[in-house]
Amino acid sequence: MQRHYRRPVTDEQAVEAATLACRPVSATFDPRVLIATMDDTIAGSIVLNVTFPAFELSRSLYIRDLYVARAMRRFGVGQALVKAAAKLTYAQGFSALDWTTETGNTAARQMYESCGARVLPRTYYRLARENMDADW
Repeated sequence: MQRHYRRPVTDEQAVEAATLACRPVSATFDPRVLIATMDDTIAGSIVLNVTFPAFELSRSLYIRDLYVARAMRRFGVGQALVKAAAKLTYAQGFSALDWTTETGNTAARQMYESCGARVLPRTYYRLARENMDADW
């Protein structure tokens, strides 16, 4: 996944992240991680973060990252992960499942909409470290 995003990490960082992701949920705001497999191979993953406050001061889940291995794309893996995340969302009492995607990522948008998701009229912002003035 990190190679796909052109942000490679060391093996040690990958093992540390995988260890964190595979821990059982023990606190309210722990992330939820689902892994998809095909033929005993990891096909993809979805990372869900808890957000608060959401609708009527509830908690919701936010898809932080959805990744499907290149060789596994177009086999319904992404759709299965989104649907499993939605089932988990409501089974665990969260109010909604939200996420964003790049506007130009037509394939992802089509897949999300095929799951029944609707586009919301919102604009998202990010203030990254490299965008901050030295005066901060």
